[in-house]
Amino acid sequence: MAGAARFWRTLLGRPSPADPPAGAATPVPSTQPASSLIDSSVLPAATEGFHILRACAQGPQSELYQARVAGSDELVALKVVRFREGQQTTYFLREAAAAGRLQHPAIVHTLGAGIVTQNGERCGWLAMEWVPGSDLTRYTQPGRLLPEGLVLRMGAVVAEALAYAHAQGVVHRDLKPGNLLFNPAEGGTLKVGDFGCARLDDHGYSLSGLLVGTPCYMAPEQLSGVPLDGRCDLYALGIVLFELLTGQRPFDRPSMGETLAAIASEAAPPLRSLRPDLPEVLGDVLARMMAKSPADRHADGHALARELRLIARACDGFTLPASRDNADIHKNNSRIEPRVTAS
Repeated sequence: MAGAARFWRTLLGRPSPADPPAGAATPVPSTQPASSLIDSSVLPAATEGFHILRACAQGPQSELYQARVAGSDELVALKVVRFREGQQTTYFLREAAAAGRLQHPAIVHTLGAGIVTQNGERCGWLAMEWVPGSDLTRYTQPGRLLPEGLVLRMGAVVAEALAYAHAQGVVHRDLKPGNLLFNPAEGGTLKVGDFGCARLDDHGYSLSGLLVGTPCYMAPEQLSGVPLDGRCDLYALGIVLFELLTGQRPFDRPSMGETLAAIASEAAPPLRSLRPDLPEVLGDVLARMMAKSPADRHADGHALARELRLIARACDGFTLPASRDNADIHKNNSRIEPRVTAS
């Protein structure tokens, strides 16, 4: 549960309040109805309202709570956003609608959203499924790296989830270890969270010039503010996999300006310069994922997922087949970890 709380704190982009000192009294979960935060009478009839159990994170304009759907035992993550003066609510609802139509077992589900007025202040609310586990940040540290085969199967799961989202016209734009939630229990499950930065993959909805994302994982085209497509997410996944395999990000520099310049103009270091024990073909795949031009990357997440699963087999001690036609192998490769679970 602590790991899940850390994931949602990452979603908000803010540190959590300090943990209580040893011996301090454990706070009693609140059963205060969510109407103290938002008017439950205007929530969808399917939910009617929430009972707040505990606060997970707080930012300048938003809070994240663990809550229970009134009249049931279902846990949800309830995000409440206070809009700044003059700020339009259109984008909030548009992003929520885009995320809400993503019904994939490896994507955190958005359950509902709306706009309400409390004490003259307009607020937005967003209810998401509550996901146990921890994000992948801890596994990017040297000495805590996961087995290579597992990392690549994780990458395949994420690539297929992204392919699904891209087919729905949704680009994540902020993929990073902090919003990939892994639960190692029962063989391992993985979900992609925080589609809050998503924009519809449509030029009419693209906010040219708005820098959205976490710089170390941003594709070069994100720096210029041009319309994006799903290939920027595949680039970010390449950065994530490089970090999970080496414990280093390829473009970390002493200053933000140097980091952005490296992303724009420098090639990523070869994977095998840091991990000579890994297959050469894996280095080639990551180099393609992190190519400067979107045209040089994989066309979609499905093709990438097939390659990653084949290389995972090699890392597990299998021999890569000579043929490049891997459709039958992919079809029969049912042992995929971490698995995805339907909600």
